[in-house]
Amino acid sequence: MQEKVRLLMEETGCEQGEAELALELAGEDLEKAIHTIESLLRHIFALKAKFYLPEKNFYGLLMAVINTKTKSILRLSTVISYNPALYENSPEMDWYTLEKLIFSYRLDGGSIPDFTQDIENRIQQSLAPLKELLAKADKEAFGSFVTGFFAPEKVVAVIETEELNLAQFRRLPDGQETPSVKANAVGSDPGAVVLQVGLIEDKNGRPAGRLTEQDVVLTTITDSRDIAHYLAHLIGHKKDDKSTPLPAVIKKVTAHKGESEILVFYAPGISGITRVENDFKVKVGEENNQPWWKKIINWN
Repeated sequence: MQEKVRLLMEETGCEQGEAELALELAGEDLEKAIHTIESLLRHIFALKAKFYLPEKNFYGLLMAVINTKTKSILRLSTVISYNPALYENSPEMDWYTLEKLIFSYRLDGGSIPDFTQDIENRIQQSLAPLKELLAKADKEAFGSFVTGFFAPEKVVAVIETEELNLAQFRRLPDGQETPSVKANAVGSDPGAVVLQVGLIEDKNGRPAGRLTEQDVVLTTITDSRDIAHYLAHLIGHKKDDKSTPLPAVIKKVTAHKGESEILVFYAPGISGITRVENDFKVKVGEENNQPWWKKIINWN
């Protein structure tokens, strides 16, 4: 009996008294006792949020599954995107569907992978020490955490919580389809946003015909599409409605007769393309290793 109690406690994380009661109810059948404990223990909660940073035009989803008894985080996932369709989803959906949706959006062309990973790591580090929040799974407290996390940036957030028993958490739903991501505002494939750009001329610079991959050049976004204007503001090309030169890393140079087609990289999912005469001279600089999104969110 005591060995079964020990195994049951190890398997489910229950207390000794709970294990003894479950075994008694199950006629000392360990498997039945496990099912009994899993259906009775209700200390698992999903904290769910969708949020929007209006000044940056970032949209996000966040889901954390916590154990209020151990005050620990069991699962955590998030996604940050500039695709506004993401914000149309409701956090009222069940935790597993939301988690799958988050991973679907992480593969979407509008997502920002590096920023998403940085945010996820920081949320994990910031949430883990908040034992009172993890013990109570309070909706209002979690909302305050989300809005405070991005301070001083303004955040609009919708928060939901979902109570689960251990069985609901351990046994993932069967037969569910991954929620489909709505049509991407910027293209159907990851990294598909390619803007028309120009290179800033420098009479004392290097001829375009001698540019190579990984060179850093100054560019201007010439694309007239609405999404181009939006992305220009997002990555810092537009300030107070005035255009400023934007450094970009050359990813590919394709030679044509007397011309070079140049593909440049701004950020995950945002590239630019231009074609210039081979004798057109441009200034070549050094790459700034600080990601553009770290300039937008002022964290140390």
